[in-house]
Amino acid sequence: MVTRTLLSSIIGLLVIPSAQAQKQPDFKKLDAYVADAVVKLDQPGLAVGIVKDGKLVWSKGYGKLDLAKPEPVTANSLFYCASISKAFTACAVGLLVDDGKLDWNDPVKQHMPEFATPDGYVSDHFLVKDLLCHRSGWITFDGDLLWYGTDYDQKEILARHSNEPMTLPFRDEFGYSNLMFIAAAQLVERVSGMTWDQFITTRIFTPLGMDRSRVETADLASMTDVALPHVRKGQDPAAPQKSMPYQPLPGADGACGVISTVVDLAKWDAMWANEGVANGEPFITPETFAMITTTHLPMGGEGAGLGWFIEDNNGAKVITHSGGMPGFILNHAVVPEKDLAVIALGNGESYSVFAITNEILDLYLGDGKADPVAEIIPRLAKRKEREAARVAARVDAQVKGTTPSVDAAKLQGTYADKIYGEATIQEVYGQPLLTFSPAKELFTGKLVHWHYDTWKWEHADPFLEPGYITFQFDTDHNVSGFKVDLHSPDFHFYKLDFRKSK
Repeated sequence: MVTRTLLSSIIGLLVIPSAQAQKQPDFKKLDAYVADAVVKLDQPGLAVGIVKDGKLVWSKGYGKLDLAKPEPVTANSLFYCASISKAFTACAVGLLVDDGKLDWNDPVKQHMPEFATPDGYVSDHFLVKDLLCHRSGWITFDGDLLWYGTDYDQKEILARHSNEPMTLPFRDEFGYSNLMFIAAAQLVERVSGMTWDQFITTRIFTPLGMDRSRVETADLASMTDVALPHVRKGQDPAAPQKSMPYQPLPGADGACGVISTVVDLAKWDAMWANEGVANGEPFITPETFAMITTTHLPMGGEGAGLGWFIEDNNGAKVITHSGGMPGFILNHAVVPEKDLAVIALGNGESYSVFAITNEILDLYLGDGKADPVAEIIPRLAKRKEREAARVAARVDAQVKGTTPSVDAAKLQGTYADKIYGEATIQEVYGQPLLTFSPAKELFTGKLVHWHYDTWKWEHADPFLEPGYITFQFDTDHNVSGFKVDLHSPDFHFYKLDFRKSK
């Protein structure tokens, strides 16, 4: 998954001057630059690679796999690749097109009759390619709470999301959609007879020689050189960065799911840099390569391809995609006309991967004088100030000395949001405990009175901030439901409307 924070940071965060490309970067200077960036941007661990003319010409690891342990990051370190996985899903669909088993212009319902949206016309006219270029009509990140830590399978996730209102014009406006890539994973399964996991492994990893790449987090228990995600508790900038376990997130397969290394991704990116050719043979047809890497939705100087974003860098076409999940931010970029690719994988919440990607692209495509780290530091400082002011404003707004209008015992019961599902509140040792039933491990925590009928929710997710639960009442002042205020650019808590059912 790519976060809204990432999307806004990628677009316009760094400015690269245009000039004559350098033929051969000074890798010693680049090494020193990256090492310095890791320190300045407080990056726990980072793996970087450059692919040129089909070969991994330079790669190195920096920092640690886990800040609490001594093992270093290497070019073979495994990272959860998050939304970098979307290009794999698009490629899987492309391989099925090349197999003659479907067409980009097939209606999705032709292969998945159960596919639905709230709009009957859109449901009937939604094409296979529409799944892969963020023009569905749903706003960015709609429905993502359905897969984040829940026990829903993909079919139930899509069925529930089909009732989420659409607010954008179909095919006309950008709305980043993980859910449509989940639908694409189901399409791959329906058409191929293999699960998304099996298809990615057998049709992509194996033929490309991506031997260490995986799609199951459970496999990591028996593997070494694994980078762990690092977060600050509740996204508090004053909290220390600590590692956390991998989140399996099987419901997000297709949008996320790939676990890989710089060495393995170099083989994948080399195929794209060589316009779909691997080991001297077409891996995908020229027609499929063109379809995937063509802009299907213009985005103000950029565009959405199928599983990729399309950019211009000093006159060269770049296909790129970043990834972001709790504890990971990653990026890679491919320049087919230069047979070039850059890979930067990070196991923290730092934007170093974008700075490093742009530094390397400038060495090859620009004049080599750019300093993206220097550009990004003051911007991140201002962002930190804004976030601190937002958090402080919430504290300042608290009205001290108030009491809730009903006893905590009366908050108990079962509540339901028509799309997300159930939540329960029970009293444990005199303290209300709120649990989102589909995601018990992440979203269970005590309610502490904040002011009036608003309670602070100290849930268990180490990544997200605490939430604030405001209760609602009927005419007789019986609890009728609650709303959730939990600041997150990635998940739409504000849309949840829990009604008391019993």
